[in-house]
Amino acid sequence: MLSSMTGFISKTITISTDKEQLVNVSIHLKTLNSRFFEATCRLTHALSVLETEFIKRAKEKLNRGHMYLSITISDPNYFKGKVTTSLSIVKGYLDTLKEVQNQFKLPGTIVINDLLRIPNIFVAEETFIDEKTRDLILKGFDEALLELKKIRTAEGAELLTDLQKRTAIMMEEIEEVKKLSKATLKKKQEEIKKELVQLGKIDSELAQQQRMQLYLELDRTDVHEEIVRFKTHLKSFDTLLNKKQEEKGRQIDFILQELGREINTIAAKSDDSTISSHAINIKVELEKCREQIQNIV
Repeated sequence: MLSSMTGFISKTITISTDKEQLVNVSIHLKTLNSRFFEATCRLTHALSVLETEFIKRAKEKLNRGHMYLSITISDPNYFKGKVTTSLSIVKGYLDTLKEVQNQFKLPGTIVINDLLRIPNIFVAEETFIDEKTRDLILKGFDEALLELKKIRTAEGAELLTDLQKRTAIMMEEIEEVKKLSKATLKKKQEEIKKELVQLGKIDSELAQQQRMQLYLELDRTDVHEEIVRFKTHLKSFDTLLNKKQEEKGRQIDFILQELGREINTIAAKSDDSTISSHAINIKVELEKCREQIQNIV
């Protein structure tokens, strides 16, 4: 099972107020690729006390990825308390106006309508959510998380199908490399054998060095060990893809690195154009796999 790190879900829950009014709370969740779990939350003041709980629950469910959480409320005044007058501000304005009036001997009186034009004299108290509202919002958030996980799992299934396809192609290519490398190695062995026969007739230090050089050349041509290791890593890759554990992106990345090292060595050792062509095909498939696993949890 694979799980993608990207997904988006919106969920709206309805809360009944004490005044028997209905308020809609919309939860918007989006996740993107990230090496670790990260969270960015946009919440009203009243809901800010739940931010830590939101992050804790999301981390348990999502494991990796950058989560963006936004919660909006249909009635912005739902979490506002009673409106009070800032008497200090009113007193400050009145004292200043009286001082100006006395200083310059200005006529006129101040009435209530004048006070209503003064900014910031009325203050709505910020209140925090009650236990019932808290539980409803957290329940809605948990449900949104589950729906988001289903979306990520569905996308992960598509990624799994694609990666299995890439794995099959690479296995076919490496089998071709194995056949061709055997033929190439056999041809090289025959060539070196003839040269060794000729050098065997010469008893000199130079001839001895030339023989050592031929043995080294034969060893550099042999890619049997690299092919065995590549196939082993590829089987581990396929096994890991089908494991039930959800978080496996880092392990997959490590195996792809090992596969890349082996195929690079095979390509470097080979002077056969056909083998090089198959090695390039494998590198292309590995690169496609690397692109895909950037989105895997």
